[in-house]
Order: sequence, then structure tokens, then C-alpha cells
Amino acid sequence: MKLVKYLYYLLLAVSAVLIIAFYAMGTPETMVSTILNWAYVLVGIALVSMIVLPLFFKSGKKVQKSSLIAYGIFAVVVLVAVFCSSDAALEGVTTSVEPTASDLKFTDGGVMAAGLLIAVSFIAIIAGSLKSMFSK
Repeated sequence: MKLVKYLYYLLLAVSAVLIIAFYAMGTPETMVSTILNWAYVLVGIALVSMIVLPLFFKSGKKVQKSSLIAYGIFAVVVLVAVFCSSDAALEGVTTSVEPTASDLKFTDGGVMAAGLLIAVSFIAIIAGSLKSMFSK
């Protein structure tokens, strides 16, 4: 399991370097595509980990059931974000290369999915804390 720990530290270090580079550069617009590509890599790693890791760590029916529920919640949140996303460009934003409608829809859906997943995470944390508080 040390490999997973070192991989985590490597991903964290690369993210920190990219964030520092983003804010250290005079024109952060040049780093936007790099940051977006890194975000795609991180989302891909998260999705693969979410699907593959439970295969290696089987703990019982209760864990498998909660994993399936988590997959379902994730799928619903992403689908809601994709269906609610827009392909319209933001007002007043100019770029050197015009993005396509699919790029705008994908980016908008990603931002909405991230926001929805953060909200679902906070609700789950609060609900879990309340459940454990009242079950004692």
C-alpha cells in the first residue's frame, strides 16, 4: 500500500507546482489549458480508482452495497450536470481561439458536476455526523 501513498504524494506535488506556476505567471491564460488537462487526468484517475480499487479490497456485502449507492449518486450527479449545462459562451470573455459548443458544454457540465458533488459531499458528511451522534 506504500505505492498508493507515494502516488498520492506525487499527484499532490504536481498539483501544487501547477498551482504555483498558474499564479506566478504574469498571464495565467496560458496555463488554463494545462490546468484543465491536469484536471482531466485527475478525474480519470479518480474514476479508474473508484471502479478498480473495490475489486482488490472486498470487505463484504455491506461495503459493496454502499459502493453501488455511491456509484449511482455519482452517475446521477454527472447526468444532471450534463443535462443542465449550457453551450453558450460567457459574456465579456474574449479568447484567442474560439471554443466549440461541445467544449463549452463539457466545461460547463464539469463545473456544475464539481459543484454538485461538493454539495452532495457536505450533505453526506453532515448527515453521517448527525446519524452517528443520534445513534449513540
